[in-house]
Amino acid sequence: MPLNSQVQAMIKDAPNVWDDVDAMTAERARALQAEALADLEVVPPPGVATEDVAVPGAAGDLRGRVYRPAAGQVDGVVLWLHGGGFVLGSIDTEQSHGPLALASRCAVVSVDYRSAPAARFPAAVEDAYATLCWVAENAKELGGHADRVVLGGESAGGNLAAVSALLARDRGGPSMALQVLLYPMTARTFDGPSRHDPAVSPLWPPAAIEWAWRQYLGDDDGSSQLASPLYADTLAGLPPALVLTAEYDLLRDEGEAYADRLSVAGVPVERRRYEGMPHGFVEWTGVLPGADECIQDMSAAIRTAIKADGPSAFHGGPCPQGPHQGVE
Repeated sequence: MPLNSQVQAMIKDAPNVWDDVDAMTAERARALQAEALADLEVVPPPGVATEDVAVPGAAGDLRGRVYRPAAGQVDGVVLWLHGGGFVLGSIDTEQSHGPLALASRCAVVSVDYRSAPAARFPAAVEDAYATLCWVAENAKELGGHADRVVLGGESAGGNLAAVSALLARDRGGPSMALQVLLYPMTARTFDGPSRHDPAVSPLWPPAAIEWAWRQYLGDDDGSSQLASPLYADTLAGLPPALVLTAEYDLLRDEGEAYADRLSVAGVPVERRRYEGMPHGFVEWTGVLPGADECIQDMSAAIRTAIKADGPSAFHGGPCPQGPHQGVE
C-alpha cells in the first residue's frame, strides 16, 4: 500500500541530510538529530513513573532509566534497547518506552550502551549483554520476576537484542520469556530487494545504512554472529520471538529473513509487517495509529509470554559472577 499519508505530510519538507554521506561524521549526525528533536519533549504518559539508575556495563556504569506503571501490579521486566544505527539515540530520545510500560504492565528498562565510532563493535554487544544480566539479577527489585524477563529492541537495538539472546544461549545466561525484535538490523551485508531500493525508505537511504555499519564495525567484516545474527550457524534453542517489520524500511527483508530462520530452527515465531509504515514509526506514538497499534501488539505478546501460569520459554543459568565476560 502507499506510504501512510500522515507520514508523507510529516516528511514532505524534511531535508535530505544524506546527500553527501561520505562526508558525514558521527558528530554531524548527532547534531542533526539534536536539531530535528529540539522541539520534542520526551515525557512519559500519565500513569507511568520513571527512575534513573546506574547499570553496570561491560566497561563501567551506564546511564539507565526504568519506566513503571504508577498504579497496579508490575507483572514482568522488559529490557528495551534503543535504535540509532549504533551511533545515534539515547535514553533521552525514545518515545515508546512509557507507552510500552503502561500497555504491557511491565517495568521497561532502557540503557545508554556505548556508541560508535568512539566505542566500536563489540562494545555495544558487551554492554547489552551485561545489562541483560543485570536486569535478570535485579528483576525482583525492578518490580518483576526473574523468570518473566523479556528482551527487545528496535533497529540497531533489535540487532543487540538478537545477539544478546544468542549469547545467553551459548553462555548459559539469563532466562527469557520472549524476544521482541522491531525492524532489526540483522546482517552486515544483505541482498534482499528492500535493502537496495531507495524508494522503499523515505528517511534512511541505502547509503545511510552502509554508513552506520561502517561506523560500528570499523575494519571488522561483520561476519560474526555477534554482528550479523542472521548468519549464525544455528538459531536453535533461542527464546520465542515476535518479529515486527515496516513496509517502507530498508531493513524489512532482513528482519523477515531472520524470522524465517528462527522458524526453520524450531523457535516459535510470531511476525507482522506494518503496511504503509516507515522505519522508526513506533516513536510516533499518539500521532500515528500504526505506532499505537504496534505498542498494543507488542504488549499483548509480552503479557502472554510472562503470564504467571506459563513456562519460561528459555531456561538459562545464572550470569557469570564477577566482571562481565567480554564477547567471544
